[in-house]
Amino acid sequence: MKRLPLILAVGMICIGAQAEPFTVDTSHAGITFTVKHLMISDVSGKFKTFQGSVDYNLAEKTLVSIEGWIDAASIDTSSEGRDNHLKAADFFNVEKFPRILFKSTAVEKTDEENTFKVKGMLNILGKEHEVVLPVKIAGPIDDQRGNKRIGLSCDTKLNRRDLGITNSPAAMIGDEVSIKISAEAMYKPAS
Repeated sequence: MKRLPLILAVGMICIGAQAEPFTVDTSHAGITFTVKHLMISDVSGKFKTFQGSVDYNLAEKTLVSIEGWIDAASIDTSSEGRDNHLKAADFFNVEKFPRILFKSTAVEKTDEENTFKVKGMLNILGKEHEVVLPVKIAGPIDDQRGNKRIGLSCDTKLNRRDLGITNSPAAMIGDEVSIKISAEAMYKPAS
């Protein structure tokens, strides 16, 4: 009989640790990047097509996991010629590798409020690379339709050569790429 309270306590902890599934609202989201050109100026771009999902514990305000994909062919740097070159085999090779994928493997809360270190595997050009992304959460809030929403933001830098994008010397295209992700994600409670 003494084991029953222990079993119930463990069960309550497990129930409390459950996360709700949130879906990225792509109409309120963006993935942008900036890289040096000829070591003197910044060239910026974005990916127009992507999807993502987030597991978030509403009760504990804790991020549990993130995953998503980007359509590599949706790259847009406001230059059709440059975009076509970036889609070619010597850069993103979109015909062979149409998607860039990310799936978290561990999430750690930091000392900064609502901020997490998200470790995960970034699959680009068919190869997986372990990366750590700083993710800040805002919310949750209830929108005008009664859906829960959270905001996510991530500002980070990745080395393109570490990810297998090795074309062009650093004097032409910088190795360090600044990436910014900003998104709302929505959880629609069951009615």
